[in-house]
Amino acid sequence: MSVIWGVIHNNGKAMFEKTQQQIMNKLDIYRLDSIKSWYKNNVFLGCGLQYITAESLQEVLPYYDKKSRLAVTADAIIDNREELFELLNVSMNNRNKITDSELILESFKKWGTNCPKYLVGDFAFAIWDEKRNELFCARDHVGTRTFYYYYNNNTFVFCTVIKPIFEILDNKPDLNERWVTDFLALPVVVHESECCETIYSGIYQLPPAYAITINNFEIKKEQYWDPIKEVKPLKLKTDNEYEEAFRKVFFEAVRCRTRTFKDVGVMLSGGMDSGSVACVAAMQLAKKNKILKAFSSIPMLKFKDNSPKFNVANESEYIESISKTYDNIYVNYCRSEEKNSLTNIDFFIDVLEQPHKIIENLFWFDELTKTAANQNCKVLLNGSYGNMTISYGDYIVHTLTLFREKKLVKLWVEINEFSKIFKVRKYRVIKAIAKAIVPYNLRKFIGKRKYRNYDCFDMVPANINLLDKWNVKERLKKKGYFLYPDIFYDIKEMRRYMLNPTIFTQIGAIETKISLAHGIVMRDPTRDKRVIEFCLSIPYDQFVRNGRERYLIYRSMKGILPDKIRLNSLLRGLQSADWIQRLQPEWRDIYNQLEYMLSDESIENYIDVDKLKKELVSIGEKLEEEKSTSIRMLLVSLIMSHFIKDYNNREK
Repeated sequence: MSVIWGVIHNNGKAMFEKTQQQIMNKLDIYRLDSIKSWYKNNVFLGCGLQYITAESLQEVLPYYDKKSRLAVTADAIIDNREELFELLNVSMNNRNKITDSELILESFKKWGTNCPKYLVGDFAFAIWDEKRNELFCARDHVGTRTFYYYYNNNTFVFCTVIKPIFEILDNKPDLNERWVTDFLALPVVVHESECCETIYSGIYQLPPAYAITINNFEIKKEQYWDPIKEVKPLKLKTDNEYEEAFRKVFFEAVRCRTRTFKDVGVMLSGGMDSGSVACVAAMQLAKKNKILKAFSSIPMLKFKDNSPKFNVANESEYIESISKTYDNIYVNYCRSEEKNSLTNIDFFIDVLEQPHKIIENLFWFDELTKTAANQNCKVLLNGSYGNMTISYGDYIVHTLTLFREKKLVKLWVEINEFSKIFKVRKYRVIKAIAKAIVPYNLRKFIGKRKYRNYDCFDMVPANINLLDKWNVKERLKKKGYFLYPDIFYDIKEMRRYMLNPTIFTQIGAIETKISLAHGIVMRDPTRDKRVIEFCLSIPYDQFVRNGRERYLIYRSMKGILPDKIRLNSLLRGLQSADWIQRLQPEWRDIYNQLEYMLSDESIENYIDVDKLKKELVSIGEKLEEEKSTSIRMLLVSLIMSHFIKDYNNREK
């Protein structure tokens, strides 16, 4: 993969020579194997390559094709190479030699600005068309790779990461106050409400499945993939046919992501998603006499397990069931001893280029990535999107859909079967379904007295003045946040939510930047375009039936995924169950840091200082699980304060 960048500027060559080294200096925190640039007249393109696949060793980027007068720079791994070979009439002799960027360029020659529709994989690229005096850029269907840009009347700048863009600007960009306010107001780990903006005013990101064309500094942005509108229903005769069709798509999604000249790793938990990815990858690698290195996070040695009844804090016994089934899987357990939510706080701000809220997970996520890279892995698989695709299945969504479609006989069957499987009385099942069936506005009216004094921002650290200034409550309600009582979705509504571009952009930004820092690439087969389209195309009763959720993967992975995992319908893994206990040994120091933060004038414009002071006093010296929401609010504010300090100290 790569860090790519480019500039179109009226001032041309003089500007490029001045900024080329400055841009490259901003890349020193990333592990890049090769850095090259190209410029001609008023166009400057660059690429910092990471060698991942065998073909990437042959890449020359940026590349200028004299015959077509096209120049390309690309951050890409193309997964449907064989399909493109046929469509582009690539000769058999050249198929092992042609690079992914060359396939992108050939696709552009054949299909023009429609070319992203024909590409499958993780990519962001830019093509300069010298004949048209036009720049064309595109980001992959699910935003796996990042693409940031800035423009004005005489300059257009883009880059995989944000900081090199600063070098082109005359002044340090202002913070996007609305973005910061939303960040502090949004629930739990959600960072942003808009997929086009960033924390910096005037610096934007290209949304997933979008392309952008720049001609004479006029910008045209266009969506090239909308699966909700485009995917047609797949109607097969039997369940077996659906299972076979699923395995064909999913196995290919895994296979193409194991393409590397070094080792393959996988982030492995005890759940269905990463477990299915690992099992399929192990089967395919075994055919080539290759191993799969698994990396699994488990609690620290001193962890005292007081997890809820149906949660599993240490999933090692489930992970072991996979390694015993496939003898080419080597498991590395990572306890991240003496690390916690604030470890390397400034490193993560530097790498991610913004504050973050994934405080429970980021330290071990980074540790696994770093360990995999140090063990010669160039590809690190995961199944992070699996809940939305391969293992999707929500009983309430399913039963609400049946009710709205007036399929009452099937609804009664589902009530009976769920009651039998989970040994729950029918009236309790009916009560849960009835709550979802009652129209939202009616439930809201009935619960008006109950929720009369409810403050949706009670446990939000954002300054109340900013919340009012940016009309956060009403804006975010329109996006489905802070709705009380809860809102329930049928399958059509849920599918729209599953394809929310802000989810894609947040995952893509974290994975792109962490992997760039360690010289590895994270790849998720459960987020494959073809897998998403397949899951959208099949009847919803393939995901839930006879009271059983995750019905498709439960059937399809029989004999592949160990039954200890496949048949588990009661227990759920609890990631980072020890995150609060990890903080306790350093709590006195953290407490002092929090007190100092709350006396810092530079942060009080953004956070509610009085509220946080009260929460800090209420927590006291001993951390309790019951105070997790307050602890999280304070730590997110501390991370934000570090970012603000870094921003204020930055030159220019």
